[in-house]
Amino acid sequence: MNSDYELQTAAVPPPMKNPATGDGDPLRRSAFTLVELLVVIAIIGLLIGLLLPAVQATREASRRSSCSNNLKQLALAIQLHHDAKKIFPRSYGDDSQFDKTTTGKSWIVGILPFYEQQALWNQIDFAAPIGDQTVPAPGNYTKNTYVAATVIPTLLCPSDGGSGNGAMSGRSNVAGTWGVNNYKACAGGNWGWGDHTVSQPSSPWPNDSWGLDHGNGLICRNRHNEPMNDKKMASITDGTSKTFAIGEAVPAWSTHTWWWWFNGTTATCGIPLNYLVENGDAYLVSRADDWVRNYSFFSRHPGGGQFAFVDGSTRFISNSIDLTLYRSLATVGGGESISVP
Repeated sequence: MNSDYELQTAAVPPPMKNPATGDGDPLRRSAFTLVELLVVIAIIGLLIGLLLPAVQATREASRRSSCSNNLKQLALAIQLHHDAKKIFPRSYGDDSQFDKTTTGKSWIVGILPFYEQQALWNQIDFAAPIGDQTVPAPGNYTKNTYVAATVIPTLLCPSDGGSGNGAMSGRSNVAGTWGVNNYKACAGGNWGWGDHTVSQPSSPWPNDSWGLDHGNGLICRNRHNEPMNDKKMASITDGTSKTFAIGEAVPAWSTHTWWWWFNGTTATCGIPLNYLVENGDAYLVSRADDWVRNYSFFSRHPGGGQFAFVDGSTRFISNSIDLTLYRSLATVGGGESISVP
């Protein structure tokens, strides 16, 4: 009996050793060494570093496409306004002070019925001033105070995360928190203040640098409500495909940016596109009330900004565009021979 047992046990070979660990379990594997773990982490980090810019670029391309669509909708609305009223919408003041007593309104107010905002339009009292929000409602409020505080999502560029979700305080002229806009009408290429002064031999205000109220573009501020600022399709003698209608704005970089206000919805091309943007966001925010240098077009999109032309087309314009060409695209009747970049 003992001999049989001895024969059986002798027939069983000893367990094989794992060459990696030296123990007797050939199926057991060792854990990662510290060096191996660091290599894996480095490879994962490298892959993320390679993929992240591509993901960010894809997201920015999507946001830029949405922004372009917003501009197209605004351009369509001003065309529908022209079809219905035989004139383009306009901003206008009432020759009073820039305060809560003013009954002036912006071109954006004028297009509300053509911009899927009929309900908002119906709330407006056109004979009433805007009022203000210096004391709690009803205080100095009018019907228009509530309307002007309304956020209109399609007036916001998805690339601009600094616009307070569409409502901001510290706006020009009137105290309160107002609905803001990432899009402004082109007042023209003439300008008379700050670092850039220019007049152009362009109708309807030839050789005039008062770009605020005598802008030679499609829609200027028009504080004095002057008939010379009324524009019809026939006024666009430079061609509708070669004339800016609307461009981008950044509310945080200019206090003159809120959609109800006639002094907050137009910009000049007399000042270069994205002027001083190389100084950074904090610098531009700190100088947001410097209107002589920022009553102009700005964009959060890298390298330039988007514009809608009078014919409804949109284009991305580079920061490096020649300044003379940029100003020529802003005029309605300059007679320039130009090619759109």
